[in-house]
Amino acid sequence: MAGSRAASAREPGQVREEAALSDTARAPRNSLAGAKDRRARSEADFKEGCTVHFSLMADADNLDLARRLVDLWNAGDIDGVVDLYTEDAAMIAGADWPEQSEYRGHAGVRANIEQWRSVWEASRIEAERIEAHGDRVVASGAWITRGRVSGIEGDMPFVVLLTVRGGKIAVLEWFTDHDEAVAAARAA
Repeated sequence: MAGSRAASAREPGQVREEAALSDTARAPRNSLAGAKDRRARSEADFKEGCTVHFSLMADADNLDLARRLVDLWNAGDIDGVVDLYTEDAAMIAGADWPEQSEYRGHAGVRANIEQWRSVWEASRIEAERIEAHGDRVVASGAWITRGRVSGIEGDMPFVVLLTVRGGKIAVLEWFTDHDEAVAAARAA
């Protein structure tokens, strides 16, 4: 990618995003099944493109899903947030999370959101890192909140691990440590 920063200076996941968005990744898809072996032959051309299967495209879609979740939350679009989840979705508090709870399905996701919003007069997400690991996405940052009763403003760090299925969030797990969430994402 001409003109871009060295790979070591990029944000986590940025190389995957750039590759997924490159012209090469968007080349027309044609199957090479049954095609003649064209290696080292001067008549070989790829005007019609070639089939290259990248999990990077899925990674880019999953990163976009996480960003839409943040955008919809910050816009206060609860219906939009709930629609990002599968019908059988689960929201699970991690082992180190202060309040152990689990919510299931659209009704559970909505109940969790309403419970959270009932405590805060204002609540928005600032995602600092979003990185894809196959069908899993780790996002970390801070909740920027203002208490409903106290009026006190503050920020609270968060780390979530999203498991994506069929373009929707199937599982959201809360973590208190970014590295632990990444390890869980990679272990799957």
